[in-house]
Amino acid sequence: MRRFRPPPKPVPDARGQKVKEALIVLATVAAEDADYAKAQNGVGFSRPDSAKGHSLAELSVRSVLQDESCCAEVLKMAARYRRQASRIAQGDLL
Repeated sequence: MRRFRPPPKPVPDARGQKVKEALIVLATVAAEDADYAKAQNGVGFSRPDSAKGHSLAELSVRSVLQDESCCAEVLKMAARYRRQASRIAQGDLL
């Protein structure tokens, strides 16, 4: 008699946690950039990054992991704005 063996579970992508953190950084900065960098106020994305930053912040982890170039762009932009997101989060704690 044959035994049924379920298919193996997919191995989670090792980049998943980094992408999740990067998307949190982008969403935090996007929340502060309501004017899409029209005013020079020192918060939010820079003018060239504003539209792209807002659109990347809306993506899901799964969709980012499916596209290599998108994943690289999210990680790169999040690295650029990580310090600002940290300041924003610290301000919320006070």
